[in-house]
Amino acid sequence: MRQFMDVYLQKAKDFMAKLPYKNAPYSSRNWGHPWHSLCSYHGKLKPAIAHFLISHFTSPGEVILDPLCGVGTIPFEACLQGRIGIGNDLSEMACCVAKAKLEKPSKDQADHVLNTLDQYIQSHLPRLAFENTPYRDFGLNHKLAEYFHPDTYRELILAREFFLQDFRNITPAQAMVFSALLHVLHGNRPYALSRTSHPLTPYAPHGEYLYKNVGQHIKKKLSLSYQCTDFSEYTPGKAIWGDFSTLDGLSADAVITSPPFAGSLRFYSQNWMRLWMCGWEPDDFKNASGRFLDQQQNKNLDIYYSFFNVCHNNLKPGGRMILHLGKTMKIDMAKELSQRAGDYFDVVYVGDENVSDLEKHGIKDKGGTTAHQFLFLVHR
Repeated sequence: MRQFMDVYLQKAKDFMAKLPYKNAPYSSRNWGHPWHSLCSYHGKLKPAIAHFLISHFTSPGEVILDPLCGVGTIPFEACLQGRIGIGNDLSEMACCVAKAKLEKPSKDQADHVLNTLDQYIQSHLPRLAFENTPYRDFGLNHKLAEYFHPDTYRELILAREFFLQDFRNITPAQAMVFSALLHVLHGNRPYALSRTSHPLTPYAPHGEYLYKNVGQHIKKKLSLSYQCTDFSEYTPGKAIWGDFSTLDGLSADAVITSPPFAGSLRFYSQNWMRLWMCGWEPDDFKNASGRFLDQQQNKNLDIYYSFFNVCHNNLKPGGRMILHLGKTMKIDMAKELSQRAGDYFDVVYVGDENVSDLEKHGIKDKGGTTAHQFLFLVHR
């Protein structure tokens, strides 16, 4: 055990001294497997960081758990490197995108789902006049119907209806097609179904109301995604939809995760249109603040006592846990979480990377993050 700890400590020190993801070509904004961009997502971990955390601190064949996986960047990178990546998230949107990556369907399977979706839309369009479409007056920035040509909006209502028939049991192929739909739902380029908006947060739309066929836009996105054939080391993983507190019996070799940064904006308001597409109703947004970790931790970081307990119970004895954290002027997340991990983990090393000058993608407030922190722990 002493030798293991010495090796782990030295690897952590070397990682922080070199920060290999900051070197070319890994430092490029677009570096990484194309499926990392299957659906744009606010606050997504850079794939290069996940790549090196996996390659430096785990081995092929190991089970890697991310209990707060978002769209699956860390577990997907684990799968790409021959590990078994398991990702859990409470957000329907995030888990759906993660499922498409971690439980990779074939293109034929995805095409079959798309054809079935097209048939559903075309067969049900006659019964759905625009003036009878629901949710036209709903929206957090602007009203939903203001984002789309009326006929595109009709198709989107039917696409939502199609996927929500059995969303909890969505298949990997359905998740792939749905992820493509979520990606093209809104944006500022021709791929988007919406009028000109923003690819991360659907800000107030502008421009012409142009009809855009839902099925055709999904098809283009799928075609681009499946042009990539670099899955030589890929090992299938698993996506789990639920609260981290429900995880049990996973017996992972390592937990690698990036919890919400201190001072994070409400993810559900940033992603409101995509969450609506995933089945959220207007009242769900009013009651969401107490459900998700990003808002719970803003009130009290003691939520992490139970988080570390769950991670401890799902790790093998001696297993590693690595957290990628966001430090602000007010909150030192690594320090705060180290104090709350002590009943379950030993602190091996803590490292900081100054990121106060990083790009903000047009977002004025990204939580005031001053440093990225890496907290290296080991199972007691």
